[in-house]
Amino acid sequence: MSRLINEPVTVHLGQDSLPTAFIWRRRLYRVTDVLSWWREPASWWHGGPIKLLIRVNAVNKAAGIYELSRLNSHWSLDRLLD
Repeated sequence: MSRLINEPVTVHLGQDSLPTAFIWRRRLYRVTDVLSWWREPASWWHGGPIKLLIRVNAVNKAAGIYELSRLNSHWSLDRLLD
């Protein structure tokens, strides 16, 4: 199961350009593992930009699986997976 979140987040990147942490609803989540990443064309029929999606394990008080996305320079938390 997953919940659609679609809220902006602040993402901290490591030297390898992968997320090391993100801030969502004023809480810091530390990324413990990058599970997968892929690209999807956004509005491809209009020649729109490519959307980058990254699925991560992250920890705040408890561990969870989160799906982050970047479109241009804007990051968002797209989904929370149960």
